[in-house]
Amino acid sequence: MKTAAQGETLKASGILARTNWARNPGFIIHDLQRLIVQVVDDEMEQVGLTNAQLRVILHLNHREGITQVNLGEEMGIKKASVGVLLERLAEKGLVTRRPDPGDRRANLIYLSEKARGLLEPIYAAGTAVMDGLLTGMSEAETEQLVDLLLRVKANARNMSQRIEVE
Repeated sequence: MKTAAQGETLKASGILARTNWARNPGFIIHDLQRLIVQVVDDEMEQVGLTNAQLRVILHLNHREGITQVNLGEEMGIKKASVGVLLERLAEKGLVTRRPDPGDRRANLIYLSEKARGLLEPIYAAGTAVMDGLLTGMSEAETEQLVDLLLRVKANARNMSQRIEVE
């Protein structure tokens, strides 16, 4: 079987050896995601956030003033789960809700000043985590990894959309 570098893509049957789970890309990605969440949770403990709460803070830092529904869609989580996360963050004084002038039934979500004060330690911890995860990789290898992961993500998104249509 030719490699991708030789002009032909490997098929899953060549990659997913039934006896070598350690080389299965799906298992590797899942295990990596689980381990990264664990590392991030450990790092974020110093600022009092869970990984899920961190994701909300980071989303809002890039796009404040969105509804709970839109936030959930962007993050890929259910409305009820977003509601629980926002409630916990509101209890900590990290988010505020303001009425949506265009829809009386909705609130727009914003970061509080207290949350803004956490951004520097959040980004510092995130940089340390990424530096640790990418130890031993060159800049070119890191770029290649990101490009390949984005391609896998796009393929998964396309597959998911086809399933929804059927």
